[in-house]
Amino acid sequence: MKKIITWFPALLYGIVISLRNAFYDWGWFKSHHFGKPKTIVVGNLAVGGTGKSPMVAYLIQHAGWSKSLGILSRGYGRITQGFRWVDPSSIASEVGDEPLTYKSTFPQLHVAVCERRVEGIQQMKAQFPDIDTVILDDAFQHRALKADFNIICTTFDKPYFKDHLMPMGRLREWREGIERADAVIVTRCPRNLDQQQIVYFESEIPKPVFFASIQYGKPQGMKVFSIHSWHALAGIADPSLFFEQVKNLGALKSTQSYPDHHRFTPAELNDLNTKAAKMAEDEAFITTHKDFVRFQSVYHEYPALAKKIAYLPMEMYFLKGEADFWSLLNQSLSR
Repeated sequence: MKKIITWFPALLYGIVISLRNAFYDWGWFKSHHFGKPKTIVVGNLAVGGTGKSPMVAYLIQHAGWSKSLGILSRGYGRITQGFRWVDPSSIASEVGDEPLTYKSTFPQLHVAVCERRVEGIQQMKAQFPDIDTVILDDAFQHRALKADFNIICTTFDKPYFKDHLMPMGRLREWREGIERADAVIVTRCPRNLDQQQIVYFESEIPKPVFFASIQYGKPQGMKVFSIHSWHALAGIADPSLFFEQVKNLGALKSTQSYPDHHRFTPAELNDLNTKAAKMAEDEAFITTHKDFVRFQSVYHEYPALAKKIAYLPMEMYFLKGEADFWSLLNQSLSR
């Protein structure tokens, strides 16, 4: 029934998106390309969690090829507008949780937010002319920018080629949009990925395909050596893997999920603070890094919560074809 109800709105949405893309392809709408800095877009075709943020972090960690690297994001969920630099004293409501996570993890980087990506890059260049590469988080549909390299992330469990346009499915544009990609990363793959699965994905995706998984580190953010029981909180698109990982840390006493980029209300924070105050010495909250940075700005108001919350770091790694991926990327950036 849902497919019947949503089919026509999805078709109308698809027509609008097709016309918009066609106007860019025909040159009726202008796309700007920068000679310097080189630009790398990490995006997706679907809304929700497809592994963009871990992919951006992976690129940063392996960015030996960049003398001066910048990160530009829209800053989803912020209450501000326009161009802003992200610094260690920024708060998530001003710059967005993902950019703040990048800055807290990689404080030496130039991190900025701007909904107009071309303007954002121009401002970054004006203030730091030595920036030679900018990674743009979630800008694949931002056709006003013609990037040097486009990376699309799609999940192993919910690949774009099995999905449909919104609101019938989760796709932001038709599946054919994949043709603008230079590389496709299949994220959240099982570690025991077999050859038959690899061949299947490669047959469905008309672009170079690479396979990646995620791994978690040790809890961070507080003294956790004495914690044996956890209450897991997550405001991300799909928290299932996070909750499963927490089970490996000790007793998982409760789970609570919120919408992606959730902005916690005073009532919710009061409730969490009250629960934290009543916890035993070996209990604590644990959350994702992205959620953790949203809590930091309110610690002075909720001291019990501040003393009883940690985050679980997570990173992406390649299962297959890592050297080929870097070869493809470097060739594109050297043109």
